[in-house]
Order: sequence, then structure tokens, then C-alpha cells
Amino acid sequence: MSVVKPNIKITKNSSTKASSVDFQQLPAYQFRHVNWSDLKNMDITGPHLKGPRIRATPSLKDNEFDSIPEGSANYQPHIYNFSSQQEKRAAQREVKEVQNIKSKIEDWENVSKVNLSYQELGGQFQSRMLNSTLKKLIRCETLILVDNRLRNLREFTFPCVKELNLALNIFVNCSDLPICPQLKVLNLTGNKISTITDISRISSVEVLKLRNNPLVWTVPEYRKLLFDMIPSLHCIDGMTRDGFMQRS
Repeated sequence: MSVVKPNIKITKNSSTKASSVDFQQLPAYQFRHVNWSDLKNMDITGPHLKGPRIRATPSLKDNEFDSIPEGSANYQPHIYNFSSQQEKRAAQREVKEVQNIKSKIEDWENVSKVNLSYQELGGQFQSRMLNSTLKKLIRCETLILVDNRLRNLREFTFPCVKELNLALNIFVNCSDLPICPQLKVLNLTGNKISTITDISRISSVEVLKLRNNPLVWTVPEYRKLLFDMIPSLHCIDGMTRDGFMQRS
């Protein structure tokens, strides 16, 4: 079987002697705004991903419609004008089929470990997509959400999460944390927690990390206070309950 190589134009910059490629000639250029889960016949599913990113894609003009790859999230013929209702219904069925395929490929409901850190959630699209994904994590056991500037997840419930990493966010108290009935390990390093009031959402925690939160410096004997409030807790910021008792 012969392999057809694309004809790619390479130019050289005379001042830097560096070569540059005309990316519009690359075979994959037409998929530049396409998510992996928007492609048909995709073997990679959500459980295979180590650190997926959520990004908004540019809005497409009408004259770009013909160049959109079929199976793409941007392939939405139902928003364009059609000569008949029959054509419109057929296009809507195609979009629904693509959405069903996307859901099966993502398979977030069956992922056991999810890393959605460093998402830069500046736009509404990113926030909506993150929230939508989090609601599907019904079997996730390890959830990593580092440095997303999150301040409130109280509306979320993760029934199977045992390890939750929320480091480098902006939570100010424990009542804003998600409900995790099986939670054992919680990392809140580098947040804005200054007081210990409502601990109902961390009452099952065994290992707790609170370094670089205001309460570490402002609450005297914060470790003792937490050891007394949470019977299951046996380690805070690297110090075990036994080690703390011996030191005291």
C-alpha cells in the first residue's frame, strides 16, 4: 500500500536561518477547533486522558460551514437556513447522533481518576463545561482540580471520591467544599481558609493538607483543634496524631 505524503511548503527566515511551516497546508489543520470527543471512530475515551483541557473555540461564520469536518462539535447544520423542513430535521438528527457519540467517547461516568487542573476558567464556556463534566463523575475515586481559582463546589456531590486535591484555589471555608461521603485524603494547600467552623464535609478525612492557608498562622494550635474535631483524622500537614500527642 502506497502512502501519499502531503505537499507542505517550508520557508526559511533569512535573518534567523530558521524554517517555518505553512500550518494551513497540514492535513490536521481542518481539525484545529475540534475536540477529541467530537470525532467519529475515535478509540480514545475519557479514562485514557491524563490531563484534559477545557477550551473555548472561535465562533464560525456562515461561509465557513462547508469546511467544517463532519463529526465536529462546530458541525451544527441546524443553525443554518434550509430549503425544507425535511432537510432541517435530517440535520438535527445528525447533530443528535454526533452528541450521542461524543457522550460515549468521553465516558466520564466510568472514569476512576480525573485531573482537570490548570483550566484557566476565564470564560463562561470553560466554566459551564467544567461543571457539566464534574456532574458526570459518579464513579471517580481520585479528583484533581489544582489551580482553577475555584471558590465554591458546595452544589456538587462525588459519591466515590476518596482523594480530592483542591490545592491553589480560593476556598475560604470548608462549607464551600463538595460532598464526598467516602473522602479520606484532602489537599487544600494554598487556599484562603482562615477559620474552622463547619467541618461536616470533611468529617471522614484521614489525611488533611492545609499549608499556606491563613488559619495556619492565625489559629493557635490549629492541628490540635482539628484532631479534636475530627476523630478519623490521623495526619495534618505531615504530622500524625500520635506524633502530635508525643510532642505535646
